[in-house]
Amino acid sequence: MSKQGPKPALPRVKEPPPLPSLDELIAESRALGWDDLADSMEKLRHLETPEGQKALERREKRLSRL
Repeated sequence: MSKQGPKPALPRVKEPPPLPSLDELIAESRALGWDDLADSMEKLRHLETPEGQKALERREKRLSRL
């Protein structure tokens, strides 16, 4: 049997850059003129607030009764 040389080192995997915040995405979409997309993202931001969570829970209860 032949001897194998040293194993090559595994390449290091670079960490991906951090994702942009929702506010940055909204600002960028407004700058590009995509106002409808920015409006949709603002609605998503509202759902992260406590008031938005309560509204979402009410909607889920209402839909579960159908």
